[in-house]
Amino acid sequence: MTIDKIRTAFRSPWKAAVATLAMLGLATMLAVGVPHGTANAADETFSDAQKVQIEGIIKDYLLKNPEIMVDVQRILDQKMETARQDSMAKAVKANADSLFKNSAVPTGGDAKGDVTVVEFFDYNCIHCRDAVEHIGKLIDTDKKVHVVFIDFPIFGKDSEGAARVAIASAKQGKYWEMHKELLLHKGSNTEEAAYKIGEKLGLDIAKLKSDANAPDTAKLLQDNRILAEKLGIQGTPHFIVGEKVIPGAPDNLYDELASLIGDVRKNGCKIC
Repeated sequence: MTIDKIRTAFRSPWKAAVATLAMLGLATMLAVGVPHGTANAADETFSDAQKVQIEGIIKDYLLKNPEIMVDVQRILDQKMETARQDSMAKAVKANADSLFKNSAVPTGGDAKGDVTVVEFFDYNCIHCRDAVEHIGKLIDTDKKVHVVFIDFPIFGKDSEGAARVAIASAKQGKYWEMHKELLLHKGSNTEEAAYKIGEKLGLDIAKLKSDANAPDTAKLLQDNRILAEKLGIQGTPHFIVGEKVIPGAPDNLYDELASLIGDVRKNGCKIC
């Protein structure tokens, strides 16, 4: 590619984006040096003066058209998101039994429901607090949905303490009630706060404390952490329906979940 060809490419609007990307790559090669014998060896060799001219053309174009970098970033983000979704789908398939069929994990809705929604959450996560109303609406309106709640306390000891008590409440048949109350609770969720909610719900507090500190409760939380790591989940909330994943709690979470549930009912789920 000659200097004149480079200038011509940049004059053509529809070629500008391609030319910019090509020149960014070229500028990088010019900076680090192109190994002898590469695919570009057949091209003419640029002199030092031509390299300065090329760098000037690239800089001038980008300064005059900075919006092209927004397009480049958008395309990159799309590719990265597609790759993330593909990787997550493979991980979900590989860990399907742990996600959808682990009897040790607390659940809500219909235990024999035809579609399972999995949620990774933390009791002190503000977005998980936003999500609980959507999950409550889903359970109230869809009597065939099964929700799996995977406690994933990532916000420290307070979150872990609340999670242990919540898990223990399942042994008294009050997990969903405890879960809702904790996420609707305005203050910080701690082990102490969870016991107070347990009293409000009429639970046997002595049994609740014993179960919260039992080895199987600690094991479940450890298993949850390992599962999240396998899936590449680092934040909360994360929702899984079939092989599809919703990271975070979008404003239309209920609608997104309902749509994915409808897709599973229509097309089936090979891994659930």
